[in-house]
Amino acid sequence: MRVATVLFVLVILSAPVWAQGDYQKGVSFYKQGQYAKAAAEFEKIVEENPKYEDGFRILGDCYLKMKRYSEAATAFQKAIQLDSNKASSFLGLGLAYFNSNRDRDAIAALVKAEKLVRSPRDQHLLYRTRGSAYFNLKQFDEAIADLSKANSIQRASYQDVLQLGIAYYQTGNMPEAEKHLRQALALNGNSAEAKKYLNQLDYGAALAAIEAKNFPKAVSLLTGHLKDNPQDGDAWFNLGLARLFSNDTKGAEQAFLQATRTAPNSWQAYDRLGYIYEKAKNYPKALEFYRKADSLSQSSQVKANVERVQERIKRQKQAAAS
Repeated sequence: MRVATVLFVLVILSAPVWAQGDYQKGVSFYKQGQYAKAAAEFEKIVEENPKYEDGFRILGDCYLKMKRYSEAATAFQKAIQLDSNKASSFLGLGLAYFNSNRDRDAIAALVKAEKLVRSPRDQHLLYRTRGSAYFNLKQFDEAIADLSKANSIQRASYQDVLQLGIAYYQTGNMPEAEKHLRQALALNGNSAEAKKYLNQLDYGAALAAIEAKNFPKAVSLLTGHLKDNPQDGDAWFNLGLARLFSNDTKGAEQAFLQATRTAPNSWQAYDRLGYIYEKAKNYPKALEFYRKADSLSQSSQVKANVERVQERIKRQKQAAAS
């Protein structure tokens, strides 16, 4: 997941005497947001004056704003060669790499920038960009550390909060995951990603509730989960279990039947339906579902269920004939 391109404005310095004309034109274009024209002026300036570090740095920022990331990286690299103590050059290089999908290179540049940045604005930019790069590399502990620092400096955006929530989810910190995912959903009510992970959290909590024999809680959580995920066959099966263990046989039957529709190759729901109909002494229906479960499973227990119900049907017929 890549955050939106983040750009920063370089401090415009006083022009050197030898570049006064072109420099002023370039700065004017830059301030007006005409970055292509500004870049053209600074290209000429650095070509004529290849040791002009400020020119390469401003040129890099123009390229960055134009989304010409490879050229931006080259310009910032040149600026760093001329002066390796400018935080903005390392920040710019990190951003150019990040937006070129070169996350490891972005992290390396931003590690160097971290030693030089001073302003809260630059620190925020550094931590949210590096945190997102770590996130893209699935280094979730490092992503959490950086994105949390960015959030402490400036209130996080939807994208940052979402990445924090997912990173916490991936590291198993479910309380923090839920907190940040709900914040993300509050910032963007249409967030499919936030809803997906929150549903997964609810589903996990429902399974834990079944394990803890808290069946009403499991029913509530699974019912909510299925509103957003009506094709989740496993959830329908587990809802059937929770209802069955709550002595809601009719509700369990409905859930297991839905499980067979959404996951027709899963034998467990057929087996449980067989059990429900056997308990109700509807042996023909029980046999139908047990046989279906047997056709999908290699379970010796399911075969035993088939044989048992067949024997009961046989005895019923014998009793009726006598």
